[in-house]
Amino acid sequence: MQKSVSEFMTKNVIAIKEDESIKKVFKLMDEHAILGLPVLSDEGGVIGIVTETDLISHFTTLKTPRGVNILGGIVYLDKLEDFNDKLKDHCAELVKDIMTTDVATIMHSATLSDAINLMEDREVSRLPVVGEKGDLVGIVTRKDIVHEIAKLKNI
Repeated sequence: MQKSVSEFMTKNVIAIKEDESIKKVFKLMDEHAILGLPVLSDEGGVIGIVTETDLISHFTTLKTPRGVNILGGIVYLDKLEDFNDKLKDHCAELVKDIMTTDVATIMHSATLSDAINLMEDREVSRLPVVGEKGDLVGIVTRKDIVHEIAKLKNI
């Protein structure tokens, strides 16, 4: 399990910029049969990730917060902040509005074991792989991990 991530990562990564439209995310994911796109800065560094979970959240039904009318005023039973966050997400048009900014990345020199542990700890399905300067050099998915383990176990 000491194999380097750079030996089995996908090198030709489909990525997107934060000022691109959500429509472009759908198009890229559909065309390339992928479920996540790293979001890059103008310098090529990873600043976020957009996944199928982000897109599904964007299209969920918006539910107004529950409240009761007391003496002509409304007392909300649900947090208004949660509703405001969902409303913002529901109205989003750009990648930066729905992307996950706390993205887990892994160095190209890390091992298969490191990737497995990081995916498990962060509960993610993909890890953008970064080089020494922090630039995107690849991506590792759970599918890649399973494939490598099968090869190691001669399955």
